[in-house]
Amino acid sequence: MNRLLPYFRTRSVRFIIVTSCMVIILLLVISNVLATFLNFQKGMGSAINVQTRELSTQIVFNYENYISSIIRMSNTVQTNMNKYDMSSGSDTVRFSEYLAELTQQNHDVLKVAVYDYSTRKCLASSDADEIMGIFTDADGEAAWFYEAYFDPTVHVFSVPYPNPEDDVVTYKMNISKRFTSQERNFTGILKIELSFQSFIDLIKKSNLGKNGHITIIDPGYNVVYTSQPFENEAGEIDIIREIVLGGANVSMNGCNMSANVDSLANTKWRICVFINVDEISEIQNAFLTTLILVSAAIAAIGVLLYLFAAQMITSPMKQLELAMLKVEKSDYFRMEEVNLEASKEVAAMVRQFNKMMFKISELMERVVVEQGAQRKSEMKALQSQINPHFLYNTLDSIIWLVENNKNKEAGEMVVALSRLFRSSISKDSVTVPLRDEIEHVRNYLLIQNSRYSDSFDYEFEVEEDILDCLTMKLILQPIVENCIYHGLKNKIDRGKIRIIAKRDGDYLLLSVADNGYGMRQEAISKLYRSFESEDESDSVGLKNIYQRIMLYYGGNAEMRIESEPDEGMAITIKEPLVG
Repeated sequence: MNRLLPYFRTRSVRFIIVTSCMVIILLLVISNVLATFLNFQKGMGSAINVQTRELSTQIVFNYENYISSIIRMSNTVQTNMNKYDMSSGSDTVRFSEYLAELTQQNHDVLKVAVYDYSTRKCLASSDADEIMGIFTDADGEAAWFYEAYFDPTVHVFSVPYPNPEDDVVTYKMNISKRFTSQERNFTGILKIELSFQSFIDLIKKSNLGKNGHITIIDPGYNVVYTSQPFENEAGEIDIIREIVLGGANVSMNGCNMSANVDSLANTKWRICVFINVDEISEIQNAFLTTLILVSAAIAAIGVLLYLFAAQMITSPMKQLELAMLKVEKSDYFRMEEVNLEASKEVAAMVRQFNKMMFKISELMERVVVEQGAQRKSEMKALQSQINPHFLYNTLDSIIWLVENNKNKEAGEMVVALSRLFRSSISKDSVTVPLRDEIEHVRNYLLIQNSRYSDSFDYEFEVEEDILDCLTMKLILQPIVENCIYHGLKNKIDRGKIRIIAKRDGDYLLLSVADNGYGMRQEAISKLYRSFESEDESDSVGLKNIYQRIMLYYGGNAEMRIESEPDEGMAITIKEPLVG
């Protein structure tokens, strides 16, 4: 937070208002979406679990009712069997007729038969053709017979198998039960053949979703029946093994399933109901999408309202800022009253700004006259600083020539000096034509080259079409002087000075370069700093030139110094092209 405060302090009011409001709206929208969706998801999860349990309970209830009705019929058959003598042919016929009536009353019962365990003979059957037939185990399908005999406490339910008597493939199953008649001293096996289609129809009536199905397993985890076989049957069995009894959410065949395992009463089977919850997830996704779209629309409306409010607040402030910038960037002050329709606070700022502008206008009018006179005196003072400096150096050179008995050269220097002073005092103007400034530098170089015994060369590169352009008076000579005294004076090799004057768009470029010792970048930076300071500078001439061009051209000029140690130095002045 402490790091953000300085950042926001430097931003606009509009930015702060809009950003703050957008953050608030975003937090509210995200919080609302998350809370609503999580509650919805929690409710849907609970609804899925409740639906799975209720659906599983209903299916189990239907199966158990169906199985209970068959068991009741089995118990009724066993009770009524004691009324008949299975050794009597007439009783066997009458009992078979009774069994036939039972099958007619219940269309799911295909056949009911009673077998003598010791002889394996069919003593009575709803199918008259089977009576007195001997049961054989040739096809290995006698599990119902032996399992019923060795476990007389329960009804044995066999695995469903295809019914070869139907044209369309259907399935049937056997329910068998061992019974003993104490009165008749008889042990038999009751077999009821059922159509398994009723089980299948019950499953089809249940909406379990895509890949949703029901699987029935025996105690050995063998599949008794599954309404939708799939490739990874072993994986499904592992899931049932892990659940044992109860519910769980599982993944199967790329689908998310809610599974519930229950036992089937009166059997050793367990039934597992798998319900596809991906369809419910699609409802969740659709709800989330709708919620996000509605929230985004509300957020967008909120942002637009805040933008409108921010615009109403900041637009007048922006106009006031533009008015201030216009005054700031203007080359001269011009009073323009600002009139804005704004809020109370901004209107007060506008009134104070207008008062300030009127006050500034009054002060400017008072200062203009005083500043004009002061500027003239400053220019003359700065320009006059160079004359004593140059005169001292030149007279020093003449004294040196006289002392060394070079009277002729001293006389020539006196003549050149007189020309220099004649050109410098011939006009009272601050500026002179470029050709006069070039001629002034030529005379100066002639004096200095004579003093140093022709120890350096110099050349001029001046474009002819700019010779009549105006430039600052005595602007090149101090730079040339600087080259001689600081660059070439103690140089062992022969020195060279190059003076260039050329046009650069709307500017005049004046450059003086030498092949002297040069300067390091640190020294150049120090020299730049000295131009702006009030302290005494070692380079009086360069500082004088810099102050003169800055004062005269109002900052629309520059002095650039480029140098490399032992390679020389170049000083370039860029000033507006006049004339």
